[in-house]
Amino acid sequence: MDSLTNVAINSVITAVFHPIGYSKVLIQLGHEPISPIKCKTWFGLGKEGLCYPNILSYTNHIWKTEGLFGMYVGFLPRLIGGQIGNFFQNRVMMELQEDKKSHDKEDEEPEDWKKVLVVRTAKESVSKCVGVVFSQPFHVLMIRQMAQYVGGETQYNGLFTGMVEIYHQDGIKGLFSGLIPRLIGELIQIWLGNIIVEVINKYLVDNKDYASYTNGVVGLIVAPFSYPFTLVANIMTIAGTDLIAANPPNMRPVSGWRECYVNLKTEKQLNRGSKSFFRYAMLPKGQYVAMGRHIQKF
Repeated sequence: MDSLTNVAINSVITAVFHPIGYSKVLIQLGHEPISPIKCKTWFGLGKEGLCYPNILSYTNHIWKTEGLFGMYVGFLPRLIGGQIGNFFQNRVMMELQEDKKSHDKEDEEPEDWKKVLVVRTAKESVSKCVGVVFSQPFHVLMIRQMAQYVGGETQYNGLFTGMVEIYHQDGIKGLFSGLIPRLIGELIQIWLGNIIVEVINKYLVDNKDYASYTNGVVGLIVAPFSYPFTLVANIMTIAGTDLIAANPPNMRPVSGWRECYVNLKTEKQLNRGSKSFFRYAMLPKGQYVAMGRHIQKF
């Protein structure tokens, strides 16, 4: 019953925040349907520049143009993929934690804390990677369904028909587009996060009551290192397709995720979509071309 309750709670949370996630994905793909306006950087204290509307305004724009149901494009594959990923992640972790005595000795043998950290993090990494692999086809379908907003395509609509379309276009490998950078981002988040948390709690935090807050703070520290790979992963899920969002002038053709990473780095776009507010526009050419109801960028 507890597991069913957790599934229900997670489903409700996913449904509530899905429109925001939808907007974030479109921003990550480089699509800005609303023209930027003049603003000042550093919260109004810096130099004059261009700012895109915040993510709430972006979501409101989708609502106005697509309606309520239009805000939930990609929701079904996201929901199913999330549950499948969590299921396999938890199952693998349960199998890996058969020998729990080594964890119980952590306080008794403080000299072994490094070994305990490595073993625990390795198990967490394996379980997370397994969950990501099993959920990836649904993640790919979700991103492609969302990307259809740019050009108005419908070929990826539907759960089964969308999967079939991915297979027809790209084969089995298409169902796992963007998997490598996504795994890299997850591993960076897990390893770097766990190491920093362990060091802080062991050497800087004396009160264990405060140690519970460390994870949240460290998450903000680690995010800039893992986010670029998450961004690249989402872009690669549509790269090479015939979607308008995946072709010039909306997206530069790339041969692989490494080239995508280099291009984003060169254009100073590795943090694109990471901010929900104060989204300062940093485009290489600073050009905007009106195309129907959307504003496309070169």
